[in-house]
Amino acid sequence: MKEIFNRIFLKQPQKEDDGIYFFGGESDGDCFDEQDFNIWQNGRFYKNWRSAYLSDHPASFHLINQILKDSGYVIDLACGAGMGFIPSLKNRNASFPCMASDANPNVLREWKNWLKDNEKCEIDFAQFSIFDIPFKDNSVQAYSSFIGISNTRDGEKGYSRALSEIHRTLAKDGALYAIENEWEDVGKILDLFKKMNARPWECFCEKQKTWRERFTENGFEIIFEQPLEIRRLTADDNELGAAAGKFGIEINLKYTAFIVRKKDR
Repeated sequence: MKEIFNRIFLKQPQKEDDGIYFFGGESDGDCFDEQDFNIWQNGRFYKNWRSAYLSDHPASFHLINQILKDSGYVIDLACGAGMGFIPSLKNRNASFPCMASDANPNVLREWKNWLKDNEKCEIDFAQFSIFDIPFKDNSVQAYSSFIGISNTRDGEKGYSRALSEIHRTLAKDGALYAIENEWEDVGKILDLFKKMNARPWECFCEKQKTWRERFTENGFEIIFEQPLEIRRLTADDNELGAAAGKFGIEINLKYTAFIVRKKDR
């Protein structure tokens, strides 16, 4: 673990295994199994590492440039199987210090093994929940999140809890670089659940907020905000996408790029 990361930890890890620091909160992450691991190791990680998605969109390309220009490192939150911003950053500057974090330890182990065999790329790894970030107050120079916060559990309560931890740990001159998504028309989605004769997902049973509202309500100042894309849900995504196709209803996710800094509370 690089010293720039070691010196901002608030507490010691519960354990270290093959260079990965473990801090707990594993149940807050997504669940994966052997089938996922096989898919990752047999093409998915390769594709994700070489993806030009973030470089092809002007809004996300701006975020990558600003991270490299303004920060000495970045900690990617809830990096998942895509590993967030890190592949794009490393493909631009292989020596730029990055930490990949996720609540699920298996995704970090699998990424570490794949990199060892394919890229020989130096990345630090830490397992922790975004609900309990193990860094000191006002210490982190830069966070990134590529749908990491959007995938947080517990709906609006979960978003606020995660943003509170980011706010606590972010340095006064630091920034969060994020691409997050939100549903375009929840009323249309609720109508679709009625057609499915199914109970709406928990996240649709509460008042929906925009990411602009979530950031500002949790103590952040928005420095940059730009639409990235609008993506139509498909049958390959989940059962909601399959039902949308069946009933001829268009369900869209709106992706937006943000740079935010914290305001003093």
